[in-house]
Amino acid sequence: MQPLFSRLIAVIASFCIFSAAWFCLWSISLHLADRPELAVLLFPFGLRLGLMLQCPRAYWPVLLGAEWLLLYWLSREVALAHLPLLMLGSMLTLLPVALISRYRHQRDWHTLLWQGGAMVCAALLQALPWITEPAALNAVLLTLTGALTVAPTCLVIWHYLTSTRWQPLGPSLVGQPVNWRVRHLFGYVLLFMVSLWLQLGLPAELSRFTPFCLALPIIALAWHYGWQGALIATLMNAIALIASQTWHDHAVDLLLSLLAQSLTGLLLGAGIQRLRELNQSLQTELVRNRRLTERLLETEESVRREVARELHDDIGQTITAIRTQAGIMQRISPENGVKQSGMLIEQLSLGIYDSVRRLLGRLRPRQLDDLSLEQAIRSLMREMELEGHGIISHLDWQIDEARLSEAQRVTLFRVCQEGLNNVVKHASARAVTLQGTLQEQRLLLVIEDDGCGLPVGSPQQGFGLAGMRERVTALGGSLGISCTHGTRVSVTLPLRNG
Repeated sequence: MQPLFSRLIAVIASFCIFSAAWFCLWSISLHLADRPELAVLLFPFGLRLGLMLQCPRAYWPVLLGAEWLLLYWLSREVALAHLPLLMLGSMLTLLPVALISRYRHQRDWHTLLWQGGAMVCAALLQALPWITEPAALNAVLLTLTGALTVAPTCLVIWHYLTSTRWQPLGPSLVGQPVNWRVRHLFGYVLLFMVSLWLQLGLPAELSRFTPFCLALPIIALAWHYGWQGALIATLMNAIALIASQTWHDHAVDLLLSLLAQSLTGLLLGAGIQRLRELNQSLQTELVRNRRLTERLLETEESVRREVARELHDDIGQTITAIRTQAGIMQRISPENGVKQSGMLIEQLSLGIYDSVRRLLGRLRPRQLDDLSLEQAIRSLMREMELEGHGIISHLDWQIDEARLSEAQRVTLFRVCQEGLNNVVKHASARAVTLQGTLQEQRLLLVIEDDGCGLPVGSPQQGFGLAGMRERVTALGGSLGISCTHGTRVSVTLPLRNG
């Protein structure tokens, strides 16, 4: 019983609200059309079409019934002619509306274009019974203008109502702050005032250029707010055009202007929404590829670490065994040739061990296995003996290592290693500073010296830092080098979420 009573209340409320809005729009349309029956084809038709495109089919009989009752009442009060043509046209418009109501697209621009096509078809079908009348062309112009002016506004309102999360009225709702969005309201009012000024302030000889000027608010709002902004700007321009005094003697020009700017808003809104969705899809793919690249780099570092560990253990034990056997040969053999061979074998094994250690250092920074990133960089600065080369070093580290991935840790260490190596070999610097900070969810590493800068075309610049730049770019960051006063290497990387 309760659902039936609620449904009855909803039907009665819909009937009353639609009837009041329909009659108000018919009164406005009466100033733009020659006869009362033609005024029905303008904004009242657009209102019914827009609501039928959005609301469930169960409410279609309510809308048609309310319109037919109003038409019957007007036929008795103001001698409304061609009542059968109006009712027949309203029945014909059910065909495209019924077809389009089956398709609900997730993409807004698809919905906008499909409903725009349905509006045009419904407008032509509404005007079809008038094909034998003298006012046939005027009827087509009125239906197209009414459909493309009012129906898209219904789409905007319906989209807002369905996408907004509604909360029950109560103390918690009353206590919540209200976001007035003053900047948006100010922008709307300003554009509305510009539209009115274009209508009322331009000289008579420039009035023909008004439709071109009215495209500017549509472009501005469409670019900033998407298809909703384009349709809202279209509605604002329509209000400005109807309120203008310059069109009262040129009703056809007014209808053509409304139709042109409505089509502009509809198509421009769909195009910009399409670009926005493509851009969003591209950004999603870039983020996904970036995460995949980071995982690949982390996997590469994991493999490097395992390979380095295996090489260190196996070759280290083998070289230790070789040195042991060489020492035994030197002690137990009385021949000088054998002793010299043992000494040579021991020296060669030490050389192999040093070479392997250097290769392991290039394969995987051993400092990162046992130390934090800050400690590893300090250890690197000590190993490179900067003070022995007359270089004063300073490290300022303010990055929380817990927020870094393994690939980022290794990349930052490699950049520090490459940058300090270039300072020692090429910069002829007296001081170098390493600084790591956080800036707006991004980390910044700066290596700066007071030397002569990198020589153009040097191998380190060609292969070392160029390889680091590719690695940093793969992680979604950037690497920049400037040599204005000394050399400044800056690296920015995005932080991990969470």
